[in-house]
Amino acid sequence: MKIASHLDKFRRLDATLRRLDPGNDQELWIWSAMNAGVHLLNAALHASGATTESDSFHSQVEGVYAVPDRKTGTLHDAMHAPGDVMHVGQPPLGAALPATLERASIALRTIEDLRERFVRGSERADASLQREWRNAYAACVRELLAFLDSSERER
Repeated sequence: MKIASHLDKFRRLDATLRRLDPGNDQELWIWSAMNAGVHLLNAALHASGATTESDSFHSQVEGVYAVPDRKTGTLHDAMHAPGDVMHVGQPPLGAALPATLERASIALRTIEDLRERFVRGSERADASLQREWRNAYAACVRELLAFLDSSERER
């Protein structure tokens, strides 16, 4: 995807996330935070040059992307080098990331690691763990927005 598209999706997901309660809406909160964070991470990865913007969308199969035909509205599959990551480290990137992106990735991984127990599983989290989630999401967003802001100023 393109940086602008990632940022649009991040803003919509982040606005939705702000209306959710991490306790009452546990699964949806985690899913939304994870997806908002990965869109923002992809925008930053593109801005850093670690990955390439493209007019394609990752699928659930590593290396396979859906490419839209803008005239017909259809999609076709294509294989190409990493454009967008699906999750932190998936697919692995061949280059070292700037420290800001590393810190943001660690925070985002905290959210992604909740998926098994609290989204796919049926565990319920207490208030202290929910605060940890919110803090990890806030740290991820803060780091990535700061990186994108500084990248934009350099252009």
